[in-house]
Amino acid sequence: MASSSCAVASVMVAAIASMIFGISLGFTSPAIDVMQDTVRENGHWIPAPAHLVVFESDHKSSSQGSLFSAIVNIGALLGALCGGPLSQRVGRKGSILLMAPLFVLVWALTSVASSFTPLLLARFFLGVGIGLCSTVVPTYINEISPTHLRGALGAVFQMACVVGIMLTYLLGAYVFVETGHGHVFCQWRLLSLFPLALAVLLFLLGLMIPESPRWLASIGRADAARLALARLRGGAQFIGEELEEIHAAVSEAGGAGGWKDLLYYRKAVAIGLMLMFLQQFSGVNAVIFFQNTIFMQAGMANPAAMGFYVMLLQVIMTGISIPLMDTAGRKMLLIVAASGMIACCIGMVIFFLHDTPAWLADLSSFGYIAFFSLGIGPIPWLMMGEIFPGKIRSSASSLAAGFNWTLSFITTETVGGLQAAISFSGVFGLYGCCLVIGLLYVIKSVPETKGKSFAEIEDIVSPKRDIPLISA
Repeated sequence: MASSSCAVASVMVAAIASMIFGISLGFTSPAIDVMQDTVRENGHWIPAPAHLVVFESDHKSSSQGSLFSAIVNIGALLGALCGGPLSQRVGRKGSILLMAPLFVLVWALTSVASSFTPLLLARFFLGVGIGLCSTVVPTYINEISPTHLRGALGAVFQMACVVGIMLTYLLGAYVFVETGHGHVFCQWRLLSLFPLALAVLLFLLGLMIPESPRWLASIGRADAARLALARLRGGAQFIGEELEEIHAAVSEAGGAGGWKDLLYYRKAVAIGLMLMFLQQFSGVNAVIFFQNTIFMQAGMANPAAMGFYVMLLQVIMTGISIPLMDTAGRKMLLIVAASGMIACCIGMVIFFLHDTPAWLADLSSFGYIAFFSLGIGPIPWLMMGEIFPGKIRSSASSLAAGFNWTLSFITTETVGGLQAAISFSGVFGLYGCCLVIGLLYVIKSVPETKGKSFAEIEDIVSPKRDIPLISA
């Protein structure tokens, strides 16, 4: 029996980049109030230590702080669009090795910067790095994983991301801190050293992992592809059938495709984009960004402390989803997750429209996060790496990841305005409608990829045939 230990170890190394991704997203939560000197406790402003304050602020808001938080999305969009061409030129492993020193530089600059401009520059290029990560790492993980483990290993990308966010919350609140005026402040310069150390580790361990055999075969390096696959599967005696499938797929594709080939494989592209739409317009940002307000209206004594429990729930539910990917299947998990989130949407609408018990808001909020983490959070990234045929995998992954970051920016920037215009009940009603549309699309058009080889998946999404309503 083939050993998958090298494949699992290589996925864990690549997942370090995903953990840095999560840390990058979570960094502003403990740090931004200190950086712009807008720390409050019980409604009163508390002056932060001067050496930690770097943004202009009137103690009410900070346009510099808002720009610092938002610019990562712009960098991520650029990185995502560049990720596909880069990974096709220098390889999946090569792209990860280029990503690591970029992370080292931006976090080193963040740790020593004392003014707005270098911090903004670092944050932009940090966005470029996590955009590259969102394109390259899911592709690498899917291409090196054995078919029977591809779902579980593919979900590790999302798992590492949410673990990174949760660790940032913990370290920023309890470890990298200093006290002043009777308050504990996040020592964000020291916090920056944690992802910097991870980036160094990513580079050192990344040197030891094998390159994607599929990429090596696509550029004509047949011997290197054979050796890499043998290493990943525990010996040359276990690779015969898979190696033949790889070379057949490469031969049929005729080399890497360009952007025009996306139109030919439009079914696969449509699935990838719709899954990203479902992920971002599921409304999860509304729950996360306004969780304090929701919990306060539900009567919780310490709503701010619930942020950690929300992230812990994400980690637990994402962990539960990992073994289910290759047992229950991707499609079933998407259906269950979307259905559960729709029910939670209805609960939130009822709570905000009527004088209902507080437990309804609590149950709906935590249920929202739980169902999201079970399927809609990890599966779009997983299926991005497997639903696209090899000819367009690089370019289509760039497009899907770029689309995801664009939608993330839109939902992040509009949720506050929507809440002011149509109230929370309207916001959750709108997202509930999006979830219904997404659920119907999944039922009708998304195939089950559990246990299927890349060749079988390509046959399902090929223009030569329609996608079946129910996959075997």
